[in-house]
Amino acid sequence: MTVGHLVFKMVTKGRKIQEFERREQEILAAALELFSGENWESVTVIQIAERADIGKGTVYKHFASKDEIYARLALDFFYGLLERCYELSDGDDPSAEMRDSFRGALLYHQEHQEYSNVRQYVFRAGFWVRLSKSYIESFEKLDVEFAAWANKRIERGMEAGVFHQQPLMVVRAGLDALYNGAVDQLWGNRCWMEIEPDEYIEQVVEFAMNSLKVRQVK
Repeated sequence: MTVGHLVFKMVTKGRKIQEFERREQEILAAALELFSGENWESVTVIQIAERADIGKGTVYKHFASKDEIYARLALDFFYGLLERCYELSDGDDPSAEMRDSFRGALLYHQEHQEYSNVRQYVFRAGFWVRLSKSYIESFEKLDVEFAAWANKRIERGMEAGVFHQQPLMVVRAGLDALYNGAVDQLWGNRCWMEIEPDEYIEQVVEFAMNSLKVRQVK
């Protein structure tokens, strides 16, 4: 085989990979559009294929099931969230870093409401039973990365004396509950207060920071 033949094979293989990835993104985009609609729970693989203008068999070349499509969308969404958190937490002030990250994370959800049903679906217990081992491992890896990010920022605040000294898991449990509740309110438009979403986010952020800060003894 000549060098020319090798180069041709490499270029052809590269194009096939690009085409495969492009098609996969089209499937995900079509699925997300359908999953964000009114009848999202009844969406079928056939409907996703039709929306992407491909055959059902092509969908199964990329994803073994509809659950895998949900999983991939969720992973893409949450890795985007993690990236946003890192972008907003590159500073020297632990308090400002946490405040900016908490606010940015909530705004990220506000900006990506089309993922609300995806998040709801993957948080169901039955979803994990049906998911393949490789996807479960991907979510576990994601959890580890989020925990590493959060733990480092909280510990820095405690070491600097600006955050109240308490067990990490206690802090994380409280912040997670507050955060997930706020996301549910934002995505469900169920905020009981007559305020705009941006103002609601600021109030949630303020509450979170007050729970972290060292109490001043009078």
